[in-house]
Amino acid sequence: MNKDIQKNRDKIDIIDNQIFDLLIDRLDAVTTIGYIKKEEGFPVLDQNRENAIYAKIDAKFSAIEADFLKNIYQSIITESKRVEGK
Repeated sequence: MNKDIQKNRDKIDIIDNQIFDLLIDRLDAVTTIGYIKKEEGFPVLDQNRENAIYAKIDAKFSAIEADFLKNIYQSIITESKRVEGK
């Protein structure tokens, strides 16, 4: 295999492991928020929070990067709401 491809795949593997750890940390926070929302009678959906996340992405990244990240975050937010609702 091409050395440059393998080098970049190795880099991706390292980054993926970091992402996995961060997503599990996020899941822990989401689980706690879900418990608090259930106890306090708050709805799972917080549209203002979702809008703020997307606005932060738009403000910080180029259009191509923002589109990439927002597509990923749609899945993350959907799964987060699913977890919060349990």
